[in-house]
Amino acid sequence: MKKFLIIFLALIIGGVGGYFAYQKYGGSLFHRKVTLKNYKEPFMWAVDVKPAPLANYHISLWKKQMNYVNELGAKWIRLSFDNEPANKFKIFDQMINSANDKGINVFLGLGSTKDVLSIDNTYQDGYQVADEISAHYKGKIKYYQLMSEQGSGASKGWQYSGENESDYVPENYNKIKDWMRGASEAIRKNDPDAYIVITDQWLHTAYIQMLIRDKIDFDIIGWDWYGEMTLMGEKKMADGTLLVDRLKSFDKPIILAEVNFSADTKKGMDEAKQADFIKSMGEWAYNSGYIKGFVFFELVDTKPTKDKPQGFPYGLIKFKMKSNGTYTFGDKRLVFDTYKEIIAKYSK
Repeated sequence: MKKFLIIFLALIIGGVGGYFAYQKYGGSLFHRKVTLKNYKEPFMWAVDVKPAPLANYHISLWKKQMNYVNELGAKWIRLSFDNEPANKFKIFDQMINSANDKGINVFLGLGSTKDVLSIDNTYQDGYQVADEISAHYKGKIKYYQLMSEQGSGASKGWQYSGENESDYVPENYNKIKDWMRGASEAIRKNDPDAYIVITDQWLHTAYIQMLIRDKIDFDIIGWDWYGEMTLMGEKKMADGTLLVDRLKSFDKPIILAEVNFSADTKKGMDEAKQADFIKSMGEWAYNSGYIKGFVFFELVDTKPTKDKPQGFPYGLIKFKMKSNGTYTFGDKRLVFDTYKEIIAKYSK
């Protein structure tokens, strides 16, 4: 009887302790550890979509973009949340609901309220942004991306490969790390079932290693890769290690969070080379066994501006000027059909 009471008391104390730990840490202690082996989600074929790449935002223009995504066969879009407008949730609810109505899921990108390196308390900024958004979308958003390529923001410059911790500015890294910690903790508190993605690019593997060392809680590595970098599966680091082997050593699923061929600043996009690159990368990514998603960047060209008279010609869809001088959707690029065929081939 005495032994039974001791065990019973231990269970009560453990249960109460677990409850208060949950309250204090937002459930993060109970979040499942995501590894390459236990991640079982279907492959994510996706395309990055902007709310208004060609004109002022309107739901009718957004719905046209969703029609293109449906034609492509993609079941996911990546959408970056804008913290600025006072009616931001009204606009984003409209877009997300419209996508969901067409069977399209949203991979939502979160960012700081301003340049993260100019913020005094980056932990508070990250927590506040992610708390507000993840509480609003609890159970509706399955993947959150925390900023984009912030290893670049922490690095000493483009001349540094990012393979070594010495390639980063400690003060900059610490600001970014604290933002990531705040955002991650807020998401875990509000929606512990959501996946958290942290992205970077090129050879910035030390940045990921540093975040893991500093116990930043995230599930998936996102990696951005463009045509001038050659094929990602063949890229080697300074010591001869394949980049992908280094990424796999972190034992986390990998999503290619941005993929495209690079446009020439004067000549624009070489459509044949773009299509060939996406075909090679898409085939390799799906068959690799460790790449779990592929996000084409992006759906529609961004319209020309004074600083960029050619716009940003990376889209599956070109822009077209109307007679009144405004822009609308133009022709599909060759890569549209290439990507559509890859998705059809490898969708289950």
